[in-house]
Order: sequence, then structure tokens, then C-alpha cells
Amino acid sequence: MIMQKQTVAIIGAGKVGSILAKNLYKQGYELVGIASRTRESADRLACQFGISGVTQASDITQYADIVLIATPDRCIGQVTEKVAQDGGFRPGQLVLHTSGGVSVAALSSASDAGAFTGSMHPLQSFADTESAIETIKGIYFALGGHEQAVNAAKEIVTALGGQSFIIPDKDRPLYHAAACIVSNYFVSLMHWATQIYSGFGLSPQQAAAALMPLVQGTVSNLQHLGPTQALTGPVSRGDGVTVAAHMAALENADEKKLYAQLGLYTVGVAVEKGTIDEQQAAILRSILENI
Repeated sequence: MIMQKQTVAIIGAGKVGSILAKNLYKQGYELVGIASRTRESADRLACQFGISGVTQASDITQYADIVLIATPDRCIGQVTEKVAQDGGFRPGQLVLHTSGGVSVAALSSASDAGAFTGSMHPLQSFADTESAIETIKGIYFALGGHEQAVNAAKEIVTALGGQSFIIPDKDRPLYHAAACIVSNYFVSLMHWATQIYSGFGLSPQQAAAALMPLVQGTVSNLQHLGPTQALTGPVSRGDGVTVAAHMAALENADEKKLYAQLGLYTVGVAVEKGTIDEQQAAILRSILENI
């Protein structure tokens, strides 16, 4: 069975490739090589396992039962085509990419060579490789692709201590958009808030430190109560006076619009929570739409 094969070649020596390499190695998988665009980056990761770093991926994929493609999204298709042209894929091989938004169709060259193709996207934000070694435990992976590839990917995720769910290929952009909302755009919101606090004389570091307990408390509420019941604040209690004061205080037109859009969405959450009625919701919407 393909899920029992243990030799792995990794294409891409960035954060995701490095994290998967280190965790797979810890779980007893045999790494046969690391491929990267430059020999320096390939060697930097490969030397940690006493294996080869290469720039021509087919030099290592031909010896692997499992090929993980952890390159930037824009490179997945062309990397796959190049390996296929060089004879680096074979029937029965497992080929997975780690992108959240790219279609499994990007691996069609590997599929044409007889490989089982799929995707295995870690639903986690990796700022650096060292701290991420531990944060991979317990996270979810979004899987997709050929049935045998998905089954094999489930085995890999289990070995890594994670959990998995399946995303249909057509829904991958929407799935990835949701992930970006809670990860990337949350960081942007935090940046925005710290910029506002910097206007009061706090350094960006002080502003972040002041806001962090609030962030951590919110995350704790989300974990224990869920995204509806965790809602607090002026919209949740129907406090239109405070919301109007916020709108008046924001001088930048784009920031005012962003606050209003977030507020309008939050009105719907408050209605769902049951802390405001439709009349209160209408008043809040009127305030937020009066930009």
C-alpha cells in the first residue's frame, strides 16, 4: 500500500518544506534528499539530516516513494512539469503539494506519469522554523486530490500528530481565503491598532504589548465559546453612541470605511448571538453606513 512507504523527497527548502522535513524525520521517515532553487538553501536544510541538497529535483524524486512539493504557489506547476520531463515521477508514487489555494491540477504532469497526486496544506501560520517544530502538533491539514493520495496523506498527518479534513478542489480558493482572514488579515488589524496607539506616544512594541492581553483573552473566549458567543463590545450590546464616536474619531477615510465594513459584519454576529434585536441592528447599520 502506498501509505506504508517511508522514503520522502522534499522540493522547496523554505519554512513549510523545512518544518515538514524536520517533523517527518522525527517520526522515522527516511529523507532521500532536499531540492531547492539554489544549492545553498538545499544544502542548508539537507545537511541537518546527512543527505543531499540538489537543484535538479528529479535527482532525488526518482528514489522517493513520497514527493512533497513545498515551493511558492506560482512555481508548483512548472516544477512538476520539469520533474516529469526529467523522468522523476513513476507509477504508484505519491506526489503532494502543500499549498492552500492551488488546484491539484497543477500536479497533472505527475499524474500523467502514473503518480497519485494530492494536496496537504497545514492550516497554521509559520513565522519561523524553530518555533514551528512544536506548533505543528495538533494542527489541521486540508487534504484533496486522488482518493489514494488522500488516504496516504491522512497517514502522514496522523504520524505528524495532526488532524485532517478534505476540501474539494473547486473550493480551495474559498478555503484559503478564510485562512487568510484569520491569519494574515488579523495581523493587519493588529498593525492598524498599534499604529493608532502609537499616536498616543507609545512605541509599536509598547502598543503591541498593551494590546496583547486583550488579543489573548479574545482567543481564549473563541476557544471556549466559539465565534458567535465570544463577541463582546459596543456592537454586541447595541451601543450606537460609542460606535458613532469611533467613526468620528477615525480621520482617515479608508480606515473609516474598513471600520464600518467590519462593524456591519459584526452587527450580523450580534443578531445571531441574540444580544441585539433587529431594531437595534438597524440603528447600528445606519450609523455605520453614514460614512
